[in-house]
Amino acid sequence: MPDSPSKVRLIRLALWLLTPFFTGAVIMAQELVAFRLYAPYFGYSIYVWGSMISVVMAALAIGYAIGGWGADRSQTGLPLYITLLGSTFYQLCILFVVRLMLPVFARMGDFTGTVLASLVIFAPPMTAMATACPFIIRLLAQSGHVGSVAGKVYAFSTFGSIAGILATSFWLIPLLGTQRTLAVICALSAVIAVTGLALRAPTALLLFAIIVGALKFAPPITWSRNTVWVQESPYNLVRVVRDGPRLILKLNDEGGIHTIRDERTGWTGNYYDDFALGPLLAPAKRLLVLGMAGGGSIASTRVTAPDIDIDAVEIDPKVVEAAARFFGMNPQDKLLHIQVADARPWLAQNKGEYDIVHIDLYQGGPYIPFYLVTVEFFSAVRAHMSEDGLMMMNLFDMGKDQELLLAAATTLKRVFPTVAVLPIGSGNRMLLAFSKQTPDASIRARLESYRGNAFVMRLAASAAARIAVLEPAAGTIVFTDDFAPVENMTRRMLNSVNSRRSR
Repeated sequence: MPDSPSKVRLIRLALWLLTPFFTGAVIMAQELVAFRLYAPYFGYSIYVWGSMISVVMAALAIGYAIGGWGADRSQTGLPLYITLLGSTFYQLCILFVVRLMLPVFARMGDFTGTVLASLVIFAPPMTAMATACPFIIRLLAQSGHVGSVAGKVYAFSTFGSIAGILATSFWLIPLLGTQRTLAVICALSAVIAVTGLALRAPTALLLFAIIVGALKFAPPITWSRNTVWVQESPYNLVRVVRDGPRLILKLNDEGGIHTIRDERTGWTGNYYDDFALGPLLAPAKRLLVLGMAGGGSIASTRVTAPDIDIDAVEIDPKVVEAAARFFGMNPQDKLLHIQVADARPWLAQNKGEYDIVHIDLYQGGPYIPFYLVTVEFFSAVRAHMSEDGLMMMNLFDMGKDQELLLAAATTLKRVFPTVAVLPIGSGNRMLLAFSKQTPDASIRARLESYRGNAFVMRLAASAAARIAVLEPAAGTIVFTDDFAPVENMTRRMLNSVNSRRSR
């Protein structure tokens, strides 16, 4: 039976091997949480990802350097676990103030704001966690075999990173939400640090009790009083907000409005109403909706085509839940078939022919996912359309040069013989793509000949005066799966708008 010193050595060895595993898990969990934490303030875009990841990589580089320097000046793991304890207390403090800081950083823009937020909120604790690998390598390599020891330590760290990614993505954020996930990460950091210190001073266990007790007093996330429902999913922070008689569906970004419903009239006062024009321009037996959100386009279409059969595709099950609870999208409706799926894979895996297709696909802000505005995507859409079919797509472009609008219309023109644009105001444009050659005069005549709902008649008359068939301009970018700089164009557009407003 091993003696007590042998037991201690085994315990210490196990701790040293588990430390890089758990620090790797904490680092990756923090990185994933950061993106979700930022979404309501900076939106979802590759620029937020890139800015945040750059700060993370810088923090890791500094942590590795500090860890190596400190390891060469210590014969024990005490400095490492004190450093990890410092990381824990920093995370604890951040939990109490993070929601106060983010609105301040958000006013600085998606690049500067994200970088500064990451430097303040995540860089210090990540730097501390990154010191673990070089420190543990030094402790384990005192008897030689540095290469094999380094390999094992980085293997444990990588496996921990994988565990952190999977646990955070599939369980913590979907089940607990962002704030409580941050608390779990803080508690896990405390476990690592306190365990390392308790081997030398068992009274250090009291620190864990103090940290866990303090976590209970961390302020919960609070939303404005007009918020009536909040859920987090693997895809979005989903909120339903009341504005007088209107219910509004918001995803992530505060400005990311995805459905509006006026409980008095059933209309929205926004571009969603214009989807009611679809049945005036094409047969209306079957409708495909890609990006259902709260079903605003469906509600409008049913005013002019109440018996239309609808397949609605929505990637986020929590959005589907919100649509059913607040926006009248009844899952038991025999004419409404809701599919929880990503639009493009769904198109590839399902057959069916539709007279009208709605496309309203934004990832929680003004950014369109690039793969949903390419020649290849529009070709897949047209393959599901009838001979007299119509595709209706909302596009947001407030830029002076209309760069994004022209590129999207030119891309559509590669697939459809006729593409028209309907300006709606506030930067929204409705792009209409017809399966058959359809002259301007024919489009206007169909709109003007409608007799029915008084509100739709006014919409149709207004649309007839504003709609125009577009012809592609020479040199305009065509979006493909290989090259679709949608986010770059969107960012330039947003920057130009902000610049005009600041003058």
